[in-house]
Amino acid sequence: MKKKKHSYYKEGIRRMLLIYSIIPVALLTLVCLMIFLGIWRYSTESATVKENKAITLEMEETVNSYVDLIHMLEQQLSLFDGEVDVNQRVDIFEHIYNVANELDKKANIYVFDQAITPIITGTKSVPEFLDGRYASNWGIFRIMKQNPTKIAIKLLRNSGEDDMQLAIGKAMVQNNAISGYAVFVIDSRQFQIEIAKLASQTVITDENGWVYFTNNFNFLDTLERFDLTIEKERSHVERDDGKFFVASSGIMDNHIHIYSILPLSNQLLIIKYIVIILLFVFTMMFLFVFISSKGMAAKKTKDLYVIIDSFEKAKEGDLDTHIEITSNDEFETIADAYNQMMDSLKEQIERNIEMGKLVAFSQTKQLESQFNPHFLFNTLENIRFMCKMEPEIASKMVLNLSILLRYSISNTQEEVTVNEDIAYMENYMSILKFRFNQRFQYTIDISPEIEECIIPKLLLQPMVENSIKYGFVGREHLVVEISGYLEDGKLVMICSDDGAGMEPEVLEEIQQVLGCSVNKSSHSGLYNINRRLQLKYGDEYGIQIQSDQEKGTTIKIVLPARNVGSSGGSDVKNINSGR
Repeated sequence: MKKKKHSYYKEGIRRMLLIYSIIPVALLTLVCLMIFLGIWRYSTESATVKENKAITLEMEETVNSYVDLIHMLEQQLSLFDGEVDVNQRVDIFEHIYNVANELDKKANIYVFDQAITPIITGTKSVPEFLDGRYASNWGIFRIMKQNPTKIAIKLLRNSGEDDMQLAIGKAMVQNNAISGYAVFVIDSRQFQIEIAKLASQTVITDENGWVYFTNNFNFLDTLERFDLTIEKERSHVERDDGKFFVASSGIMDNHIHIYSILPLSNQLLIIKYIVIILLFVFTMMFLFVFISSKGMAAKKTKDLYVIIDSFEKAKEGDLDTHIEITSNDEFETIADAYNQMMDSLKEQIERNIEMGKLVAFSQTKQLESQFNPHFLFNTLENIRFMCKMEPEIASKMVLNLSILLRYSISNTQEEVTVNEDIAYMENYMSILKFRFNQRFQYTIDISPEIEECIIPKLLLQPMVENSIKYGFVGREHLVVEISGYLEDGKLVMICSDDGAGMEPEVLEEIQQVLGCSVNKSSHSGLYNINRRLQLKYGDEYGIQIQSDQEKGTTIKIVLPARNVGSSGGSDVKNINSGR
């Protein structure tokens, strides 16, 4: 016979090693990476916002300082109506100059009369954009004339020059008429040092996008206007040359805008490199675990396959195979139990041959020797099935099986009390419960008066096995009920289920098998129980089966009611007849 290859459990172990060694590390690394990137991005963007607020505050304080000087000049209206002499003008100019000189950002002062004739100038000559001959009706003069009561702000520069000038001015109003003009001009280079210290790229513009100062000309169009469309104070902008974070704010009723720009391309490039490195590391880790897990899984499942192969040999009739396992775990327990069982089986067979007892006694022993392997093979198949799906549950099933094996191969007694057999029956039921989970339910109801009655060992297991075999056909759930009581001085044990029941042909076949002295069918479990009882106690005892399709199956066992103090027969010590 071709030897079967068992690999499901080993492959399951290998998959678990791969899953539980790679996935948690990958998830943890991914979470840490996301947290790191989030903190990094938040910190860099927060730093950009902070820098924007700082330069905005500096700009606003500078503009407000010169606005205050303009209001101070408004208190000197005599300067514009010609009522002061030259010395007074010098005193006024000197006072204004001293106040302006205390400010961090220097500006040139220009005071004009009503005809835009210079009264006071901070430079040798008036800039072209303030020359009354050319600029009386445009630029900042037009704004001051249109709104004489408000501060006027305008970005201007002389033709042929590159640097923009910020002009802050106001018309001097006296008796509802303009009597003159005061203008402070701040060169954009005044902010060059502060902006150079910033990590972000800064652009200062007016409300029309004309640039007052910038340290990056990539954000200007061909007309040297700011060409980024910013809808919010904090925005992420994507252009052909990359992605940017922009923090913006405005002063003087948004006549002046300050933009702090953080390029994100470098961050994205670093993230890309990090992802590539992590992918490489995880690929190497996966290959290492994939290769090493094969050996680890083979090592961990080696003992299991040795046991399975030994049982396969036992099924073929080879009882000389011994299992040598020194793993100090449940597999060693099963191996020891298997070896003891094989030794017990061989010893029992040899003893039966040597003793040459009565045929009935020999048949009984032969059936008993067949019973244990039959039970073990079916139970092990359950364990093998669970090994493919739930290895941890399979481990618990192996432990329960080892307890059952020790119980089944114990040679101290062939008969036990109902209590003892029911206790070990609970182990078998728990194995089934592990396998079927919520699909399988069971109840055990044993009358107290029969708890000390003696019965053949493992009497009930084949009946439950029969319920499992036929009850689950076409059904998702199965309930098995085990009960025991006295009836007319006889011990009655019943196993019933609410399963699919047996087909009439199958029921008839089993009933015919139970009436034969030789079993040529596959219904060995129930046949063995029935034959053992009849050989040991007589033909009036044995198994009765009733089954209805879609209603369930009931198996009834009748045997003599004997307690521990009885010597044999159907006598009952200290047990009254009746249920």
